[in-house]
Amino acid sequence: MTIETANRLYELRKKQGLSQEELAEKLGVSRQAVSKWERSEASPDTDNLIALAKIYGLSLDELIYGERTDAESEEPDKQSDDESADSKDNSFIYINDNSGDKVKIGSSGIIVEEKTGEKVEIGWSGLKININKSDDKGSGTVTVGDGAAVNIDVNTKKKTKFWLELPYPIICTIAYLLCGFLDLLGGWHPAWIIFVTIPVYYTLVEAIYARRFSTFAYPVLTAVIYLIFGCYFGNWHPSWIIFVTVPVYYSIASALDKKIHGEAYDDEDDDDEDDED
Repeated sequence: MTIETANRLYELRKKQGLSQEELAEKLGVSRQAVSKWERSEASPDTDNLIALAKIYGLSLDELIYGERTDAESEEPDKQSDDESADSKDNSFIYINDNSGDKVKIGSSGIIVEEKTGEKVEIGWSGLKININKSDDKGSGTVTVGDGAAVNIDVNTKKKTKFWLELPYPIICTIAYLLCGFLDLLGGWHPAWIIFVTIPVYYTLVEAIYARRFSTFAYPVLTAVIYLIFGCYFGNWHPSWIIFVTVPVYYSIASALDKKIHGEAYDDEDDDDEDDED
């Protein structure tokens, strides 16, 4: 016997105002037997269960499993009524055979359901929108009604640019401190050149993502190369020749950008010139 049934037997006996001795006398059993039933240490046999049900005016199911409340007994009927009303009030009056879209119109409101699973419900209680986007991993519900309460839960997968979000300045700072304390790459000087590579890194990554190589800070890269040759090798001359490659690079990069982006790139350049004018 379960604890719930044992507790029910105890509560029913108390409700009838019977003591364990009085109940045992009615059933023709010992008081110890009734006590064991109520402590879930033993179970009454079938004859005793029938007798207990007669004493308490219950059926066997109600005795063992408990009484059903009025709300529970009425709930299935109410649910069936709601379902039948919904089927009557919201019958399909329009179906698009090509797209599979459906429209319901009834006394409870208007329901528009798309083939993708998205649904819009307009009724007396307000507006409800069900979102189900399988292409961008988004789904959720937006509800407006009953005091203009809004509830939204939409999950979307956002594309990020990892290399742009990388904390490159922090990496440069750590590298510079290591060079200084461990006397690497010449120590504190000229390891400071590391910081000059910050604009080189970000403009290079952005140029690769956008596929616009003319946006790369190539002059800064030439300055980094020039400083390395000068500070580490003492070759300030003729390493300055590296700066002559700047116009060569931009002429090549501009040609590549036009080839990649086509006429759209030329139009953007024309728009920029018009804005400057």
